[in-house]
Amino acid sequence: MNTRNQTHKYLNRNGQSLLELIAASTIVAITLVPALKLMRDSIRIGRETETANILATFGMSKLEEHMARTAASWDTTTESGAIPNTNGLRYQVTKVDEGLGSGLMRITSTAYEDANNNGMWDNGERNAAFVCKVAKNTAYELEAS
Repeated sequence: MNTRNQTHKYLNRNGQSLLELIAASTIVAITLVPALKLMRDSIRIGRETETANILATFGMSKLEEHMARTAASWDTTTESGAIPNTNGLRYQVTKVDEGLGSGLMRITSTAYEDANNNGMWDNGERNAAFVCKVAKNTAYELEAS
């Protein structure tokens, strides 16, 4: 073989050099890490948004339920429990008569994320609270019966 054929043989290589592989891997890693971080953050934000939506919807639902119950029968019982089909989400509905014989009841509905699983809402736990007042009215009681 002459020298020209040997030089030509080395110029027509089929693989990549180690330096080219390292450079390509570095470029992929530089672009992949931020993309994975973005995906992780978007999943976390989506989960937080879904939880906030559940808390607001269920809290308002319980408030409306107790408003109707209180207006119909002047029911003063409070209620608390777990939000169905959720993990670590709870609610609490409290009723306070605004004064003896005043005919006005304040209803507070709080749906919260029970982070420490103690069954009570603590400061720092995410929550959605709704408050309203219901007047004692004979027309409401007659309508309900």
